[in-house]
Amino acid sequence: MTRLAIPIFHHRVSPVLDTCTRLLIVDFEEQSEVNRREIAFDVYSPPARFEIFKALNLDTIICSGISEMFDKMLQSAGINIICGIAGEVEKVVEAFICNRVECSSLRMPGYSGKDQN
Repeated sequence: MTRLAIPIFHHRVSPVLDTCTRLLIVDFEEQSEVNRREIAFDVYSPPARFEIFKALNLDTIICSGISEMFDKMLQSAGINIICGIAGEVEKVVEAFICNRVECSSLRMPGYSGKDQN
């Protein structure tokens, strides 16, 4: 099973993972979605958020932006970060299933960072 997390704001990828208020968790088996849930994240401190991310046993997080410190913390926990992604959440999930999440149509305008894949 693969577990994906995407910070969400309305029905789009939230601008910054560190301060998101909702997190979508999607589980996949052999490229098919098997479970989906949302977590409210607006009351947690940064250290508590990190502990929750670890406890969720995430494989990958897709986000628009993330602080360098939080990025390093999550990577040290073995979580793959795909950064610089924007757009509607459903399109991002679909692209992830098709292994095309880094498609230029999902890239944030002007994004020039290096992915952590």
